[in-house]
Amino acid sequence: MVTTTSPFLWLGNHRALDFLNTEHLHRGDRVDLLPDLRALVAWSEEAGFLEGATAGCVLDRWEGSREGESALDRARQLRSALRALLERPRAQRAHCQGAVDVINRALRLDTGYTEIVRAGSGFTRRAHVQIDAPDQLLRPVAEAAANLLCDVDPELVKRCANPDCVLYFHDGSRNHARRWCSMDLCGNRMKVAAHYLRNRNG
Repeated sequence: MVTTTSPFLWLGNHRALDFLNTEHLHRGDRVDLLPDLRALVAWSEEAGFLEGATAGCVLDRWEGSREGESALDRARQLRSALRALLERPRAQRAHCQGAVDVINRALRLDTGYTEIVRAGSGFTRRAHVQIDAPDQLLRPVAEAAANLLCDVDPELVKRCANPDCVLYFHDGSRNHARRWCSMDLCGNRMKVAAHYLRNRNG
């Protein structure tokens, strides 16, 4: 569940892009919002990939451990692989086998099972997550990445139009005209800068 005090940026309109956006720029410096296992667990919980009780068990068992550090390294590798795929022109993405291999390794992690349950007058899927190793936290992230790469129109996966921003989003706007990661972070700032330049040059 995303909270109003969340340190994470939930503006990608797709969980794979929200994961990618756990690394961003602030005043020209890269900021990693996943500095430790606790942050990765918190992100997974807010993303809806992990329930609170399971999150607590993961931290009790692996926080500060070598396995926890390894899972964090693999999370960053997965994030870098997804970024490498998105930053290349579409025609070249199929040749990024190394990045695809990173995602596929995470997809092979066994994390439990899914069942169908009643929801109102219909049905919905419910995932039961069983974490036996901390790197299994990456399986739902990899599934989101697979969905993004295989099922989402690549023309609607965009990087913020601010050249100093590295955030991505899935453009679900009516006319597919969204340009900014968000108006608060970049949109208003870029509009003010453009207005200043017009007046100075006018």
